[in-house]
Amino acid sequence: MSNIKRYNIFILLSTLARNIVEVFSSVLLYKMGYSLKEILLFYSLVYLTGAITSTIVIYLTKIIKPKYILIVSSIIFSGSFYYMSIMDKTFTNLIIFSIIYGLGAYTYHTIRHYYAIKSINNHERKEIGSILIYTNIAIVLSSVIGTYVETKLSKLILAIIVIIISVLAVIPIFKYEDKTNNNKIKIDKIEKNKLLFFICEQAKVINLSLQPLYLYLFINNTISYVGIFNIIMGISSCIFIYFFVRKVDDKKYFKYLNILFCIILILKLNISNKYLVLIIALFEGLGIKIFEIVSSENIYSIKEDTNIKGYLLIVEIIFCMIRSIMCLIGYFINDIKIILYLTIVLIFIISFIKRDNKV
Repeated sequence: MSNIKRYNIFILLSTLARNIVEVFSSVLLYKMGYSLKEILLFYSLVYLTGAITSTIVIYLTKIIKPKYILIVSSIIFSGSFYYMSIMDKTFTNLIIFSIIYGLGAYTYHTIRHYYAIKSINNHERKEIGSILIYTNIAIVLSSVIGTYVETKLSKLILAIIVIIISVLAVIPIFKYEDKTNNNKIKIDKIEKNKLLFFICEQAKVINLSLQPLYLYLFINNTISYVGIFNIIMGISSCIFIYFFVRKVDDKKYFKYLNILFCIILILKLNISNKYLVLIIALFEGLGIKIFEIVSSENIYSIKEDTNIKGYLLIVEIIFCMIRSIMCLIGYFINDIKIILYLTIVLIFIISFIKRDNKV
């Protein structure tokens, strides 16, 4: 079995495990009694913890194989949702949960990107597309499982399911062949346009994190509706990725498709009919994957002589710190619609950022 196939199985199972609860996390916290400001503070602390954790993880890979770090990550991440399932609604518990969650998430994301770069042969677009297809299949399945368990069973059962799948996810990585492991960590300068793209791109992450809560507050206050929205968006994404990666020149058409994506996001904020919003989900799924294909190419397309660990170190710090700052700004705004509009502005700006032709 090739490394890319092993990685795809890993990403399918790990995304499934993490998204079962992650996709609903803002809604679950709100249902526990936390306010929008507290939820934004939670995310800000998660990302701040992530910046610190990513730095530690990169240096740990000099003495510990990345696959062993993934095992620890699975235990911590699963434990974070077990903690959420039993914790009382207090500010102290929210802080503790954010730290555990951040540790579990960013011991994973850093290593996930590391294995992705190692797996993709010459940054082949079809391989990037296959990774995103497996990711979206997992998102669809996690929305189905998460919706059922949350409405029919309990958070504790949800946590146990996450633990089991998280452990299974690591198995393919144990047979991963890494013959080019380099323990040296060298920080290289990131191109100006790529850096600007990375900064603005984090608005998409914040938008997706708050989207379930927006749907719950303004469209339909049930977990099942949020799940259905994500299922529709995930299915349309899988179909579109297959077509887009093979047929469309993203360097030529991304600007126009991304502008259309922004219009779709604005429409969603101005429609209150729950059935029309589900139709929006179909088109949003297309739009978000246009964005994520280009985003993945931007992350994984690096020069042959790039020091991967040094590159990921600076990239993860940029990602986490920008997200943390954005959430902190949102904390002071304290209006979910205004925050979502501001994220759309930043996503719109990306349409006009020149992308490097070097792969």
